[in-house]
Amino acid sequence: MKTELKILGNYLNNQKLAELKELIGKRIWFARTSTLGANLIEKIYTATYIQIPFFWKDEFGNEKSRNFNLSAQWTEDNETLLDYYDLKLTVTDHEMSTGDFEKDVNQSIKKGLNSSISFNEFEIDQIQILSRNEIVDNEGELRYDEGILLINKNKNKILLSAELKCIDQVEFVTDSNTIEKRITELKKRKTLGNNV
Repeated sequence: MKTELKILGNYLNNQKLAELKELIGKRIWFARTSTLGANLIEKIYTATYIQIPFFWKDEFGNEKSRNFNLSAQWTEDNETLLDYYDLKLTVTDHEMSTGDFEKDVNQSIKKGLNSSISFNEFEIDQIQILSRNEIVDNEGELRYDEGILLINKNKNKILLSAELKCIDQVEFVTDSNTIEKRITELKKRKTLGNNV
């Protein structure tokens, strides 16, 4: 008698995909976080929470910006004891600056956003949602979004993903070789932006 596999995991819902789509055509060049871990050889940065400010110009040429926030929550199924991850993302407005530099810096430190990752300016042309789909020990089928791949018009990539070795950590990866190794085990579930 064949038993049915339990399906575990969550995909990003349509509201979260719409929030991600807001990043298409926007520029990024740094990320903020707390307690930053780094593997400088593979250019993998890890943290419990990553905030990426993104920028664009409005129809009058004024610079505008918002924040893309990413974290991951580790979950274990009570029956099968299989692990999976829920990517948590939001797009939020910046808090207004008071004009007092020292006060603004102290507020950032209190929030724990005292570390940063800098990289060359990157205009997001396409976003791929990468999922893990696998059957584990005939116990259950894991189906969850594990990564968000940002691609610019020159095909440069930045990978944002759940960190599989540490509970409730996310990764920010900029090295193309490391990214290619990581995404070979994932499935492209959805593409946002330029599909050409």
